[in-house]
Amino acid sequence: MHLFTRLATVLVAAGLVVAGGTAASADDTGAPYVGGAVVDDDDPATLEAYLAGLTDDERAEFLATQVPATTEVELGAQTPADGAAVSSLLTARFSGLAVTPMSVGCWTQRWTWNKKAAVGNTLFTYYHVGKWCASGSSVTSASIADRGGETSTPGWSYQGVTASASGIVSNEGRSYSKHKFVFKIGSFTVQTQTPCARVKGKYNATSTADGTCGIY
Repeated sequence: MHLFTRLATVLVAAGLVVAGGTAASADDTGAPYVGGAVVDDDDPATLEAYLAGLTDDERAEFLATQVPATTEVELGAQTPADGAAVSSLLTARFSGLAVTPMSVGCWTQRWTWNKKAAVGNTLFTYYHVGKWCASGSSVTSASIADRGGETSTPGWSYQGVTASASGIVSNEGRSYSKHKFVFKIGSFTVQTQTPCARVKGKYNATSTADGTCGIY
């Protein structure tokens, strides 16, 4: 509690320094700007400016408990999305294979990313469920089945999905979503994180994932 009380005081002064004596604001899209210039969501200078007035101990505590340090990725179940895919799955099970070499039908798979601070507490979580269809050795369509996020540490909030797309690229059913998370103390934004989640579905009903913003 002492740290956050201290931070609230520091943020007032730091906000004036960053803004050159004027309060930070936002444009019509919600992007923060200072002195008429839009500030990048992930600009580390913003965080450093807000932390400048903390003591060494307060700064160390903040960095250890409130700043993303590691990412844990969870793979969800491979799920058939139509009758043809169910048939392919049953054929795979009867043949003793994980999937048939030439799967037919539509599939979904959920991937989840957990952002954690250095001490191990989860700050926020976001997920993306890709959907794709295949016939033989070709992927025939791609879409987004679901996407979302949540926060687990006080101060962080989930602002939703800011961008997304889907399509077939290199015979993969690709889709992605970009998520926005904000850490505030009072009315001051200390951190903004905008990670992306991308799922790439294969013709054999499997998928891979990464953090690329875009389908290409």
